[in-house]
Amino acid sequence: MKTRPRYRPYWLSGRPSKPAPCRRQRSAVVFASGLALAVATFTAGRLLSVASEPVATASQSVSAVPATPSAAPTGEPAGEFTPKLLLAFAAYHPRKQQPTIYFYQHDGQSRGKMAGEVKSEAKRSDYHPSLGADGRLCAFAAEVENETSRIHVWDLAQQKLLELPDINKSPNAQLHASMGGSGKWVAFAAWRHPESDGRWDVLLYDVDGKRRLPLPGLNSQPLDERMPALSGDGRVLAYCSNDKAGLGATDIFCYDIAAGLPLYDDRLNSTRADIEPSLSGDGNLVAFASDRRGGEGGRDIYLYDRAKRELIPLPGLNSVAHEQSPSLSADGRFLAFVSERSAGEGERDIFLYDRQSAQLLPTPGLNGKHEDMDPSLIVLPP
Repeated sequence: MKTRPRYRPYWLSGRPSKPAPCRRQRSAVVFASGLALAVATFTAGRLLSVASEPVATASQSVSAVPATPSAAPTGEPAGEFTPKLLLAFAAYHPRKQQPTIYFYQHDGQSRGKMAGEVKSEAKRSDYHPSLGADGRLCAFAAEVENETSRIHVWDLAQQKLLELPDINKSPNAQLHASMGGSGKWVAFAAWRHPESDGRWDVLLYDVDGKRRLPLPGLNSQPLDERMPALSGDGRVLAYCSNDKAGLGATDIFCYDIAAGLPLYDDRLNSTRADIEPSLSGDGNLVAFASDRRGGEGGRDIYLYDRAKRELIPLPGLNSVAHEQSPSLSADGRFLAFVSERSAGEGERDIFLYDRQSAQLLPTPGLNGKHEDMDPSLIVLPP
């Protein structure tokens, strides 16, 4: 029987880390054919104002409130709930050879359900989705077999791809899309872009204006800048670089878009590989993955307060296995991430962590016995 090659993003081939136990299970499962796919339609007047959201900081205490299943609110039928969170992620469907982007709704406590997918095409791999803050748009990278990776933006309400001229104006690969400003901007990494400085560079695209925006002082010819992450308000751009001025093999930098100024914090980084940043709505909190010493496993998730210049504890989140691909909600309360822990359903699974209760939340129907990866998490508008 022909087997599917294991999906392994380019950024996971970095510095080796100590072996960690993980589940190696690839048995196929069949999705229920009658699954109803519901996608929320967002109308004008309900757009999320990220800048007005309270963003959690290290000064806020984390109470140990157990995450227990809750009854349906008054007026809601049993089994129904009001979605609070929207999650986009990539996964292998057992009947598909390439990964597809799926959507999942959660009530922020214990209930969740699948809520649609990006329409896939034959021989096209879709991965690393990034939701706009109001949940209307989702950017992602896509690679058709024997072609280079491209950046696309999916309209959840219209169920179609947006026409974005010049965003893929390059013969080379473009990866790791990140949306900011309620979907107004998309940042992404581009390899040897003809209008940039050299190797891996970070580019910024204006979705409304349909044009590329300058990022003066960010990219440099001999270095790699990649894995961009925009804050919800579009003011801060985090990215990874192998700049020799950093502490480790790969470090996280933050870029002030208005000032055009890269910012480096040695308390954020370590002498190992610090990668995959994700920002809170105002850009103050940075979630990231690192194989630094002192963690629970080979690679762990960390949360950093830029204003206080200190790490924030995440009790109960990490395991002895690899944790990676964090996605932080705009208010800083929820963290979605990927783990290879043996308690999961498949080889890689997505977990949801609530900083308020300091516990992992149940996510019924989210993971399967295939690979689930690349989560993007937002808090839905009320």
